[in-house]
Amino acid sequence: MEKWEQQLKNDVNRSVPTMIDVRVEETLRRLPRKKTVKKKIYYGLSAAAVAVLMTFGLSVISPSFANTIKEIPIIGSAFEFVGNIGVKKGKEEGLTTELGEQIEIDGQLITFTETLYDGGEIHIGYIAQRNEDNTNPHFMNHLELFIDGKRIGSYGMGGNESKIENGMYAGTISIRVREEIPDSFVLGIRPHEGKSWSVELQVEMKGEHQTFIVNKVEQNDDLSILFDKVNFFPTSTEISLRLVMDEEAFSKNKYRDLGYVVIDDKGRVLQPFSGGGGGGGPVNGKVIHNFKQYYEPLQPTPETITIKPYLMDFSESAPTRKRVKWEGEKITLSQGEIGHLTVLESSEENNVKTFTYEVQGEDLYSQATAIWLEDSNGNWYHSEQPAVRVDGTVNQYQVSFTEFPSSDDTYVSTVKMDSPNFIEELETTIDFTKID
Repeated sequence: MEKWEQQLKNDVNRSVPTMIDVRVEETLRRLPRKKTVKKKIYYGLSAAAVAVLMTFGLSVISPSFANTIKEIPIIGSAFEFVGNIGVKKGKEEGLTTELGEQIEIDGQLITFTETLYDGGEIHIGYIAQRNEDNTNPHFMNHLELFIDGKRIGSYGMGGNESKIENGMYAGTISIRVREEIPDSFVLGIRPHEGKSWSVELQVEMKGEHQTFIVNKVEQNDDLSILFDKVNFFPTSTEISLRLVMDEEAFSKNKYRDLGYVVIDDKGRVLQPFSGGGGGGGPVNGKVIHNFKQYYEPLQPTPETITIKPYLMDFSESAPTRKRVKWEGEKITLSQGEIGHLTVLESSEENNVKTFTYEVQGEDLYSQATAIWLEDSNGNWYHSEQPAVRVDGTVNQYQVSFTEFPSSDDTYVSTVKMDSPNFIEELETTIDFTKID
């Protein structure tokens, strides 16, 4: 029973990365990196247990630097710098609530620039000003959240941060609350321990959304997936589902690493944002978990979406890298049995280099994210933002680099991947034209 209880806590508090498919991220995690300035934090909290995947300590700065950073002007919207494509869309459509709350946390000045809530996740943008010597800058550690003064019992949280310039960073926080919340409220934030600081942020639901009650079931011998509901929000597509699995399959963690590829009626593979959930213990030989998965927004509402469950492979063997020198002509790189990537062209503007390419294979978005640059010395260069699909296309993407090799020493690199282990009997297509 203890094993089941621990697994349930892990499931309840698990959060899927918001910027990259977890299967590709796990593959690339094992490869060496030149450097990174983006920080990602993923954790969840519940009333009964706290699960934190990364722990951050305190930092100290001098009083003179603290006074200096308070005089630095705030340079606009954090959502514009680091938000995902859904958050940026919400910003463009005027769905944000503008803020200007400032607070000093662990030797850094945090300015909360805006919030965004359209009925799905709650998004918070911030600008952080800190000393470059501050090696433990994150403040999303053991937080307590309050809605209109009432503590939230269960929620999931994730975030990412990117460097704007020396001493200044833009970040976002995304929160999934697992209970009913009002359309307008004050969100209170404070540390779980110490309570050395606190902040209150105004949140207001804006934008229209469509809800479809699906009530569709797909099953195999030991797992049933109940697709309950799909919400099309301005900033995301939310899929609510339940897993009902045999107790034996659960105890063996058979479906612990279950993922989903979602494809719309135009054949576009949706960019995954986040996901999480959990449930109770075994009852009469069955375990039930509730999940919500978030993907890129779709407007107008598609006629259909197809959901393809698969088991993620976290093999410990080192993946095979593939790189080809870029000389301005179209080149194709094999990505193993999953498919291939073809670079079409590159352009440079305002010291930003952008590559346009197309992917062919079994999981287009995962393949599209697996691209970086190298030079002849083996130095790696990574994009600050994930791949973005070219408007009007199904399988063409663009990725941009603020740091890159010289034009005569540029290599495009990718990694070879296995085909997804799709569970075909659990695949489903939801036809929204047939739902009242």
